[in-house]
This record gives sequence, structure tokens and C-alpha cells, in this order.
Amino acid sequence: MTTDDPSSATTWGGFQHPGGMATASVLALAVSYLVAVQRPVPMWELELTEAINDVPDAVASMLYPVMQLGTLGGPVIAAGLVYAIRRDWLLSGAIVVAGVFTWFGAKGLKRIVDRDRPPAFLPEIVIREGDGNGLGFISGHSAVAAVSAVMVMGVLPVRWRWVPPLLAVLVGVARVVHGVHLPADIIGGWAFGTLIGIGALGLVDVARTRLATT
Repeated sequence: MTTDDPSSATTWGGFQHPGGMATASVLALAVSYLVAVQRPVPMWELELTEAINDVPDAVASMLYPVMQLGTLGGPVIAAGLVYAIRRDWLLSGAIVVAGVFTWFGAKGLKRIVDRDRPPAFLPEIVIREGDGNGLGFISGHSAVAAVSAVMVMGVLPVRWRWVPPLLAVLVGVARVVHGVHLPADIIGGWAFGTLIGIGALGLVDVARTRLATT
């Protein structure tokens, strides 16, 4: 939960309870990791994947543009929005840096966990993007969408702060709809991105304080 006036926020990154958010994210990342390393893949996760993936192609097509917010273009868009609203070059730059860090950090975690993508477990799944090869945990798209959402929320009016988290959720769902991730991959990505976002906002606060005293 953020303060009503982002410009006067004195809490960590403008969030009133960053410790609770970080704790919840660590727990979500840990639980999703425990699911991701299970062999065989839990049946409930495979069934949930099939249920989400089994949507009309029209739904997948509508989600496709939203899904692109999980690419490296997403943080650039978020940074541009922040600069347009607040003219805050420090936060705008931090969003881009955090997005790039999250993207490559997710790739590193993929290699550590070494979990395949859905086609390895569900041969009949509908793949709507790419060939379904590569590593799944964590979802880089979900992580990047989450870090952008966390870092842009504080600059928005209260009535619009639900939009960035919703977009991050839709990015994750779209990855399952397109047949390239399992649910634990998505949850892990959201958690990882949220953690990076909270940390980056804290660093922005520290940098802002130091700049103000020099």
C-alpha cells in the first residue's frame, strides 16, 4: 500500500509496508521454487496449465500486446510514463536499470533451476509463441512486468494504482495462455520482480537523500 502523496512519501520507496511485501515475495519465490523442482511435475500444475492454455485464440491475440510489457520494452515505457508525470529522471533511469537487471537475473535463475517449458510435460499444449523450447523457471516476462509495476505505482494517482499490478498479472497469464510457461514459473517471476522493484526503490530513496545533501 502506497502513501496518498507520492511526492511527500517518507517510507521506503513510497510504500508503507515494504517489509511485508518483501517477505511475501520471498515466500512466494521459495514456494514456487519448491514446486518447480518437483519431479514429476505436480498434476495440479499441469491441469491448471491446460485449463488456462485452453482458451480461444481470440483471447490469446488480445493478450499478446499486453504480454510485450514483459519484454525489455516494458521498463522503457514505464520510465517514459514516470518522466512524463513527474519529470523524475532518477526514478525513470532506475526503472530501466532494474528492468534490465531483472531480465538477465531471470535468465541466471533459469540456468540454476533448469526446468523445462510446458511442451516437455504436456505434448498437446497449444504453443502460440516461439517453439516452446528453453528453460521455464522463472518467467522473465512476469518478472520484468512486476518490477515495472512496483516501481511505477507510486507516481500514479491513488485511483489508478491498481492498473500496473493488473497488467503484470495479465502478462503472466498470457505466458501460460501462449503455452510457454507453467504457473510456478509465473509466480516465481512475479515474486522475483517485486523483490527487485522494492530494492530498487529503496536505492532511489538513498540516492535522492544523498543528492539533496550535497
